[in-house]
This record gives sequence, C-alpha cells and structure tokens, in this order.
Amino acid sequence: MFEYKSLKWTVLPNPLADNQPTIGLITLNRPEALNAIDVRLRVELDILLDQIRRDDQIRVVVITGEGRGFSAGGDLRSEAGPLGALDGDHDFGSFGAYSDLANYFFNDLRHVVIQRALRKLEELKAITIAAINGPAVGIGLELATACDIRYASESARLGEVAVPAGFVPESGGARNLPKLVGIGRAMEMILTGEIIDAKEAERIGLVERVFPDAALLDEVLKIAGKIAAAPFLSVRQAKALVKQYWDHNKSEEGARAELEAVMEITRTADCREGISAFLDKRRPVYKGPGYDRENSR
Repeated sequence: MFEYKSLKWTVLPNPLADNQPTIGLITLNRPEALNAIDVRLRVELDILLDQIRRDDQIRVVVITGEGRGFSAGGDLRSEAGPLGALDGDHDFGSFGAYSDLANYFFNDLRHVVIQRALRKLEELKAITIAAINGPAVGIGLELATACDIRYASESARLGEVAVPAGFVPESGGARNLPKLVGIGRAMEMILTGEIIDAKEAERIGLVERVFPDAALLDEVLKIAGKIAAAPFLSVRQAKALVKQYWDHNKSEEGARAELEAVMEITRTADCREGISAFLDKRRPVYKGPGYDRENSR
C-alpha cells in the first residue's frame, strides 16, 4: 500500500448519521515549509484523489493544512534546480547527453501532475470544502478555489502570486477566481500578487465564512456533517447541477492552454530571476525580451 508522507488522509465518523465514516479529511503535511507543494506532495495528492473518487462511501472531503498555514503555493526551492535558478547544475542522474532534455522533461512533468490532480479534485462527486487555516497563495489558492466551498480562519491570507514571481496561474486559477470575485478584481489580484486578509476574502466572495483560528476545523466539520447526513442522491445531483453551470468554460482546450503557458514561461530568464529573487529574499529585476537583446551585444 502506498505510504503518504507529505499529506495525511483520515476518514471521520459523522455523529449526525450514526457515526458512519463518510467524511474524508486531507491534511497537507509539510508544516516546516508552510505546506508548499513540492514534487512528492503533487504525486501523493494525485494518487489520493484517485482513491477517493473510487469510494462512494465518502460524501464530503475537507482539505486543510498542518500547522500555521494552508499552503504557501509551489515549492520554489524544489523547482529552482531544474530551471537553472540556482548556482551550479542540477543533476537528476546519469543522463549524459540527455541531461538538458531531462531537466526540461522533469520540469514539465511537475506541472502536468499538479494540473491533473486539481482537475480530479474539481471532478470529485463528493462535496469538497477548503478549511483555509493560514496563508493560501499561488497553487495553494488555486487548490482552495477548486473546492466547492471555502471557509477561512481569521489569520488566513490569500493571494494569487504567480505573475509577480515570474509564473502564471496554471491549475484553474485564471478560470475559477474570476467566477468567485468578478473579472476585474480577479485580474487585479492575479497581476499584482495582492495578498488579502480573511475579512476581505469574505467581503468579495472568495470565502463563504470566517471563523476564529482555533474553531475553524471544528466548525467546518460540523458543516461537513450536515451535508454528509443529507440524502446521498440529493446532494450528488445538487452538486452536479451547480457544476454543470459553473463549468461552462471548462474545457480540455483551456487546460492545454494553461499547461502550455506555464511550460513556456518556466523556460524564460524572468522566471529564473523570480525564483532566485524569492530564495535570496531580494526584489526581482525583470527584463522580459530585454534579456535576449542584452545577451546579443
């Protein structure tokens, strides 16, 4: 049996329905990195979601983070090496003449896996709830917006920081965020990397409610219990009908466009500069196409 190390999976009894084990709890489990989503966590999430979607006993899935954060987004330290954003070469193994190709391949693969995982999350028949217990930025925010319902703790901070960091929303962020907060507000958040607090997130409709930090998970599980205790088919059909309208702009073509965009961007000098600046805790200096002109002198 596969051993989960970067996340925890627990099936909880529902006291509102004779303690039937119908509520699943996913806890992102990299608290030392604010649950940043590294390579292993992407794979584990992808595998777990396959397990969940085969289990009709699970009626509600709650996602939260271990420690003081939901998810700080993609783990830039693990992404830096393959993109050439660190000093020295990154070596995946003895690939010889294929070493450069291996870097491209493994960089692309990390994006393929996270997009596939989040699409599986969106397509689960069970109700999905994000319990946002601290920072939820970048892919962390996209993970939350892929859920059906979102609740936040008072200390939660939310933002779509991909563009200022030299990336682009890659897992439904450009599709889901505008539907929650409106296209103008979403565009502003995406392009500026603005981080908003929980009350502002509630005001603009990004989260449904805000709870005290210590009470968040208990309150979310109470709500999950009410949903899981409702008639099975009624809940499933209600979600299916809502999602039918919600997903009107969801397509394979859109997913391919997201993937192609992030793969192109991760090959640029600006992307490498964004990662290096973040790791060095300095302000990035972006030059865009100017890199090519400068190097040709």
